[in-house]
Parts: sequence; structure tokens; C-alpha cells
Amino acid sequence: MVRVTAIGIKLGDSINIKGKSTDLIQKVESMQIESVDVKFARKGQLVGLKLAKPVRVGDKVYKVA
Repeated sequence: MVRVTAIGIKLGDSINIKGKSTDLIQKVESMQIESVDVKFARKGQLVGLKLAKPVRVGDKVYKVA
């Protein structure tokens, strides 16, 4: 789960997930809020993302411009 802390995130946005042993860049292809598919998440919402590789608790998620 990821808490959105910036402007927002939508399907098709590119994200970069970084951590001690994680460095993953991918497009947001699937996103859910409380088990419901959504196309956009606003600041403050908690979302689940479908990712291509495992990530760890504490990894940071950045939106790529």
C-alpha cells in the first residue's frame, strides 16, 4: 500500500520505487482503493499498486515527470 503525499497519481503515470536494494521504474497499470479499481488517486489516499517486482516496506515511491 502506498499513501499519496503529492498532487496525485493516475493510470499511465510512471513511478520510480527506490530503497536500499530496490530501484524499479514502471508505469501504473493497475491501482485499487479498498479493493476497488480506480483510475486516479488524490493526495492523502491509500492505494494498492500492481508491481512487476517485489518491493519492501519503507521503499519510497516517486512520480517520474
